[in-house]
Amino acid sequence: MTAPLTKKQLLNQLLHAADEGGWNALIASGAHPYLLRVFRDDDRSFNLRVYIWNCTHGGHSRADDEFRIQVTIPTLEARPGETTLLLGWHSGYGVFVGFDITKHAGAVAASPSIQVREDALASAHRHSFAVHLRNNGEIAVAFRPEFLVDYALNAKALHATGTVDQDVNLLNTLDSVTDADVNAVINKDRKSVISQIVRRYRAHDFRNRVLSAYGYRCAACGVQLELIDAAHIIPVAEPSSTDETQNGVAFCKLHHAAFDRNLISFDPQYRIEVSDRQVGRLADANLIGGLRQFQRHLRDAIILPADHRDYPNPDYIKQSRVVRQWGA
Repeated sequence: MTAPLTKKQLLNQLLHAADEGGWNALIASGAHPYLLRVFRDDDRSFNLRVYIWNCTHGGHSRADDEFRIQVTIPTLEARPGETTLLLGWHSGYGVFVGFDITKHAGAVAASPSIQVREDALASAHRHSFAVHLRNNGEIAVAFRPEFLVDYALNAKALHATGTVDQDVNLLNTLDSVTDADVNAVINKDRKSVISQIVRRYRAHDFRNRVLSAYGYRCAACGVQLELIDAAHIIPVAEPSSTDETQNGVAFCKLHHAAFDRNLISFDPQYRIEVSDRQVGRLADANLIGGLRQFQRHLRDAIILPADHRDYPNPDYIKQSRVVRQWGA
């Protein structure tokens, strides 16, 4: 059995989870309950207060499939101006489980515990997300770390559904949910939540597949250092773009930005090119500093995945160069 985490390790797990989901998190208060300032590049930010304990088995007197968090402070509260979460962390399954803070706020009992069934944890481990109706009518939500911020942004709606109906059950099968399934949801608020989480699942699945295919290494320069992004070859905003691994390439932060800004590209033979047009524009703007060093660290051709089935599709490369107006 995997050992429970210390309080410091639980805090680090929260920070890592925010990063996995594409967000940044700063510690505003390292005392439990933790206060994090969560933000990302589009200037969206919020304060996140987190009560968190290890989720462990209830002991010999409990059912084999009953797990719980043991609340060890006298009062739980949701403070104005903060998004407040009540979480458990299960190390064995590598998932969080979230409970409705509004149902547990205020003074708590002398030995309070909040239960969840093991099948919710196992389902989240397998399918990324799981919505589970507890015996008392409360909805528990289990999820993998990359969904922490998505859960935080939607926790109120997820816990307020009242019942785990057919719509919400779509979140238990993220790996098979189709756009038609999402479009069939009638309630607009619920559709918005489900759509957001489905998009996050697909984006993270794409990222995992592409980075794994390239060995977590930049295809343009070979660097790793946990600075690698999964870039879409045909831009994701294009209707013809897909989340196939063949429509992805791994780039470091620098070369991802260079690719998106049309400073570099690669042709259907995978040869890397630098845009003369963009170099000229930068020279005119007196922003050409570092060009030689930049070019020196580029490979002649992109590093390719070990499995040829994951190679960038030449047709996607051609289409991307048209959409991005490469050479125009």
